Order: sequence, then C-alpha cells, then structure tokens
Amino acid sequence: MDIEKPQSLPRAVVDQAFETSLSCRGSKQKAANKTRLSRSGVVSKNLVNDLDSLMLTNVLASFSYGAIHSIFKCFGVVLRIRITYDSDCRSNRCYITFNKNTAAKAAFKAKDSLTVGDTHCKVQMMRSINVVDSDNDYCPNIFDDSVEHVPKERRVPTPFWFVAYYREGRGNLIHASRYLEKEIGLLPMSHIKKYGKGILIRAKDLTQAIMLLNLPCPSDSMFEFIKPHRTFNYSKGRIYNEDLYEFSEEDILAMCPDSV
Repeated sequence: MDIEKPQSLPRAVVDQAFETSLSCRGSKQKAANKTRLSRSGVVSKNLVNDLDSLMLTNVLASFSYGAIHSIFKCFGVVLRIRITYDSDCRSNRCYITFNKNTAAKAAFKAKDSLTVGDTHCKVQMMRSINVVDSDNDYCPNIFDDSVEHVPKERRVPTPFWFVAYYREGRGNLIHASRYLEKEIGLLPMSHIKKYGKGILIRAKDLTQAIMLLNLPCPSDSMFEFIKPHRTFNYSKGRIYNEDLYEFSEEDILAMCPDSV
C-alpha cells in the first residue's frame, strides 16, 4: 500500500512519519521471512538445544517398540517412544524422545547407517514439547534398574477423623458442637459423637479437616487438645498375589499409588 504524505503538516514531521512507516514495514517483512524460514525447516540457533527428539516416517508397521528401542538405546537414554499409524495402516510415524539433546543429535547423525524399516525411512529432529504425551506411549526405562530414578514422594492423606479431649475430662456435646461451629463452621450432628473423655469429629470437607488439624487449644478453650484419630484415617489390608512373590517390598510399594 502506498503512503501519501499530507501537505498540511511541516515537511520534517512528514518525512519522519514516512521513514517510520517504512521501518515498520521492513520489520514486519523480516519477521514474516523469519517465520517462513522456521516453517521450512531452518532452525534458529536459540532452539538448537531443544531438539531432543527424532521423528521417523515411513517406518514399517512390523517394527515393535522393543525393536525400535534396541536400535536407539545405544545413543543415550530413551525416555519415550510413540508410534502413530497412518490411515492405511501400511506405515507409521515414530517419535523418539531422549533425555539429552546430544543423544538425539548423535542418533540423527547416524541415520544413514541405521536399519529402521526400509530404505525410504526418513529421520528428522524436532522438539519434544511439540509431541503431545499420551498414557499409551512406551516408556522403556520405567522398570529398568540401570536408569537412575527419582523415588516417588509418598503423600500422606489429610486426616478427616479427629478426637477432641475435654479440658475438664467431661463436657456437654451440644456446647462442644456450638464451639466447633464458631471455629470451623457448621458440622452435621451425625459428624460429632461422644468418645470416651472427649468427642469424635468427622470433618465434612477438606477445609474443615485442615482447620481441625491446625486448630489451637488455648487455656480458655473447652478442649485440652485435638488430634487425628489413630486408626480411622487409614485402612489396612492384606494383598495376596502369587505373581508378587518375585518382587521385593520396595518394588511392590513403587507400583502402588503415592498415597500408600
């Protein structure tokens, strides 16, 4: 689009505006050219370190995850492999993610000597963030003892059952219910019961559970202390499976959810 110079403004202002407009047009053109270069496969220098994956095309459908892993594990630790079949199911695409970009580069350099499918197999480097992870992806090192794993942090569930002990050793359940209502909100009467020298409390939601866990008991309080119940917050059971005999307790615990 041609830019017309207004005649009513001073010439210096008009020239400055004209040069600024041309400069903006030049910057936009450079940005467009840069975008076209990145789309054409030319990677800028600041993205080189992010190239930690390979995309293989025209790989034979007869190749399994184990076969692909056996080929590429010599270059480094393979974190994830994903195979996507084409609509005709005659060939597929394979995405291989390494733990380091140097391993991906080494595998890419050796692409001509690799035997993956037929001779028309193509290998291309890419960024793993551009591949959406799926629960069905193959993670070859998940049970491999040779790979150092970070131990899964065990999460202790928030207790919902509490015991509040009266300061005087005995108290009124209705007064206790009204006191707790002022401190943590309304509790259904079915959630409060007499329990020895105190009362048994069941929080109705997570908010009340956290408040009960941190509720102070000053000297003027009707309760001496409030603490989680010893057994009601946890379930114990015995798991019997003859297939587990070959695993240690640490391995069995690693298979369990983090709340176990």
